[in-house]
Amino acid sequence: MHLNLWLLGTLLIVGIPLLTVLVQAAIRRLAPSIIEGEHNEVAGFLIAVVGVVYAVTLAFIVIVTWEAYREAHETVDTEAGSLRSLYRDSRALSEPTRTRLGDLVVQYGREVAGPEWDALDDGESSEAVFGLIGEMFATLGTATATTPTQETFLADAVVRLNDLAQDRAKRISVAEESQVSILWAAIILGGIFTIGFALLFGVSNERLHYVMVGGFAAVLALQILVILVLSLPFSGDVRVSPAPFERVVRDFGG
Repeated sequence: MHLNLWLLGTLLIVGIPLLTVLVQAAIRRLAPSIIEGEHNEVAGFLIAVVGVVYAVTLAFIVIVTWEAYREAHETVDTEAGSLRSLYRDSRALSEPTRTRLGDLVVQYGREVAGPEWDALDDGESSEAVFGLIGEMFATLGTATATTPTQETFLADAVVRLNDLAQDRAKRISVAEESQVSILWAAIILGGIFTIGFALLFGVSNERLHYVMVGGFAAVLALQILVILVLSLPFSGDVRVSPAPFERVVRDFGG
């Protein structure tokens, strides 16, 4: 699911405030008594309470979403680091293992940075990359260590390959996940109720009233946009980059 940041941002940050202003205009026309603001003391109290609760909820979700996004970025760096270390360990092994494993590492980097990264946009993965991991395990399984040094590097290569497989599984799991539905319910319903209470606040100056409710809705829409973008770390315009794998290919692929 590719998210166009500019289109999505326009729909949320412009569309929601515009809809809010239109609803406010309808309320002013259908219920002119609200303009007098005789109920503002009660409405102000309700807006303060509901607004604080919703602000805390949004802040919590933004923090959790940002942490998940940062974790996805760190997982990619760790996976690429394991791939780089695996290549270096392979240099100490005997032929044909050294050449075969080195080629598989570079091929893995190309497949991840290319086809698999595109598949992550839809929460999917590449069977070819999974097959390359199997080939690397098979290559190490047939390797022969003739010196203590080669035994050490071979053992370390097996550890690095296991780390690589685990990091890839974690990356794919993150790509498949989405924001928990109950959180989206809290975001959407909370926003509706918060803006709804704001619409009941009476202001005699019509333009000022529209600016107030429109700006209030825009701020909430911006927070929702941040949550939506960060909740999909491998999709859209603001996504985790495959650059670490591209560097592996560039450094070792010739």
